[in-house]
Amino acid sequence: MIKILLIKKGAIGDLLMATPLIRQLKQHLNCQLDILVGSSAAISLDGNTNISNKFIVNDELFTIKNSYKFIKYLYALRKNKYDYVLVLDKHWYFNLLAKLVGGITIGFERESVSRYLLDYAVPYNDNTKYHGIYYLELLGKINSKLVDYTDLKLDLCIHKTNENKVKNWLKSQNITNFIIVVNSGGNNAFEQNGIRMLPETKVLELLKQLCLKNENIILLGSKIDRVAYASYITNLATSPQIINAAGIFNLAESTYLFKLSKHAYVTDCGALHLAVAAEIGNRLTAIFAPTNPKHVLPFDYLSMAIWQDEDIYMPRYSLYGAKGIQHKEYFTQLNICDLVKFYKYYG
Repeated sequence: MIKILLIKKGAIGDLLMATPLIRQLKQHLNCQLDILVGSSAAISLDGNTNISNKFIVNDELFTIKNSYKFIKYLYALRKNKYDYVLVLDKHWYFNLLAKLVGGITIGFERESVSRYLLDYAVPYNDNTKYHGIYYLELLGKINSKLVDYTDLKLDLCIHKTNENKVKNWLKSQNITNFIIVVNSGGNNAFEQNGIRMLPETKVLELLKQLCLKNENIILLGSKIDRVAYASYITNLATSPQIINAAGIFNLAESTYLFKLSKHAYVTDCGALHLAVAAEIGNRLTAIFAPTNPKHVLPFDYLSMAIWQDEDIYMPRYSLYGAKGIQHKEYFTQLNICDLVKFYKYYG
């Protein structure tokens, strides 16, 4: 049996977009498929039966500061005798260290040096290409005839216990119909600038508009978002129609909430990919600023994207991350009234 190791530090959205690759690797190669993954993002693969073994490590292990420990960890994996090592991160550093594991290395060529560090490289330079397609191109380097570029469904396991927790919580809140609002993005283990979040004035205006329509609103997100959400509610005189649920639910439960929602407003963050995994279709409004929707959303969801900052768009942010990126004032052209009219469920 072929043995394959995937290497990915995070983040949650990236790993979810890699699940079509994981599924197709297992389906077409019938392989032992293992993954070395950072602890903060590993939860997105809970219950994924296509993964044989998960080697979960602290996120700090992936940093240059801890390179010696990382080198020792990777070298120890040589005993597993992998046939292929697929590097899902973009930095040449990971391509270099993947050599320690042994086997044929396949990864991304973002910097030109990567073409010399990998056995097979996928060029990573097009912000108009969906991230999931990039991942599938790694499989194409093993066997191009095996890849199905139309198979982009995101895998996230939802158990009956997850569904029951959500249903019981909704019952306790006396909510049947609700809209989800998520204002997150750019605050995680590897980034702290909140660059993909709506400014407070904009998100407050959105919440006010939805309250005027007598909608029940659930603010969904991680524990990081809970404090900001509490401030929103205070500014809105603690409207009984708004519930701060940030940090209450895990990924599977949050995804089930999306399935049950009437509509969802989500910025470019991990939760956006939960909404896509929930297959909510045109019940989604995806709000973008420093990132290109084509790079983040599968084709079927592009019509749900709102992007009014293309004129100040910085491709380097999507390619290289936030480091060294000059801050720009995003969302200034976003008209909240138009945003509320955008979705279809009122019609």
